[in-house]
Amino acid sequence: MKNIGRAFQFALTTIGSSIHRQKPPQPPDAVASVSDLETCVNQLVAFGTPPGLSLVVTKDGTSVYNKSFGLADGPKGTPATPDTVYRWMSMTKIPTAIAILQLYERGFLDIERPVNSYLPFFKVRPTPSTDITIRHLLNHSSGLANPPAILGWIHHEGEPHLNQTELVKSALPDYAKLAFEPGTQAKYTNLGYMVLGAVIEAVSNQTYEEYVAEHILRPLGMAHTNFVYTDDMLPHAATGSHPTAHLTSIMLPLLIEDFDSFIRETVDGRVWFKRIYPDQTPPTGLIGPAEEAARLVTAYLNGGELAGARILSSETVDMMSREGQIASKGPETKMYPGLVHGLGWWTMTGSHERYSFHGGDGPGFSAMMRIYPARNLGITVFGNDWTYGVALSGRSIKDTILDLVASLDWE
Repeated sequence: MKNIGRAFQFALTTIGSSIHRQKPPQPPDAVASVSDLETCVNQLVAFGTPPGLSLVVTKDGTSVYNKSFGLADGPKGTPATPDTVYRWMSMTKIPTAIAILQLYERGFLDIERPVNSYLPFFKVRPTPSTDITIRHLLNHSSGLANPPAILGWIHHEGEPHLNQTELVKSALPDYAKLAFEPGTQAKYTNLGYMVLGAVIEAVSNQTYEEYVAEHILRPLGMAHTNFVYTDDMLPHAATGSHPTAHLTSIMLPLLIEDFDSFIRETVDGRVWFKRIYPDQTPPTGLIGPAEEAARLVTAYLNGGELAGARILSSETVDMMSREGQIASKGPETKMYPGLVHGLGWWTMTGSHERYSFHGGDGPGFSAMMRIYPARNLGITVFGNDWTYGVALSGRSIKDTILDLVASLDWE
């Protein structure tokens, strides 16, 4: 009841604020130069959608553009810089998928084997005619639900982080009813990637976070990317924000228990959050700067290697890029018609240029990585506002920015 009352109050604020609040400037359909692109982004951050943004472009294994715009913290006047760290949110699923495929390469698991051969507690209902395999989890074809409540599975800074296997054990029974027979279709599920995190812990004898740090982040030189805000990261931490005048604002107090305790302050119609940690790290837990996320993108486009450090074989990269793709049947197709889910990456097909990507959206932040293998082009964008990555109709502002970046010649 408390959350419903808070959501109603927030809804009234949203409706009232929306009457008076201008809509953010709409990016153009095309830009002729980097200068035109920067004019567009500067207009957006001046409006506050998002308040701060960091953009990195890599081409042929080299960073060719790295620039930040606007404010990492609006009330404090802190500018966004290339060192600014943001929450990855669901972009974390790509390192999780890479970790699974590393363990596959090393013979610790088989992606065609049933999940319950690694996690005996893994039980779903009704019993499917086809066992749920690791592959099904990777490409979202397991039939597991994507509970909206996961947005509220968060905790404050200073509170203990949850053991990921124990979290899955406790959460799975409430969401174990399958929506469809495994392998017959694909619908996005955060819960499936929580289960993958538990698989990583079971076969590696490390925590999920330790495994990813040791085998992906550190080899790629991602020293300021982590699952917690380290002392080195804190001076560069972007503050997550959310406008009160947005329809998604109604969701947050409904899904987040004691929502007000996560708000640092509200200034000029925008909520600025305290640092928030997701309970579940495998689908949503990473934090870091855009330039370090771009190192992961570059390594992937390089066939799994960067500066002598190899995180996957070129054969496994090719498998991750091409295998297991199944057409999405989820609500994400409204934003991405023709979307197919692969082994981690989402891929856009159709008449336009084919590319793969993964985004991340949640309270205060929105991010995305795109890869264009035919051009050896990678684009990474982070912003400290969820709503610029949300499209109530048509393309989101975040996707439109990425479209404009991809349209330019980065030779």
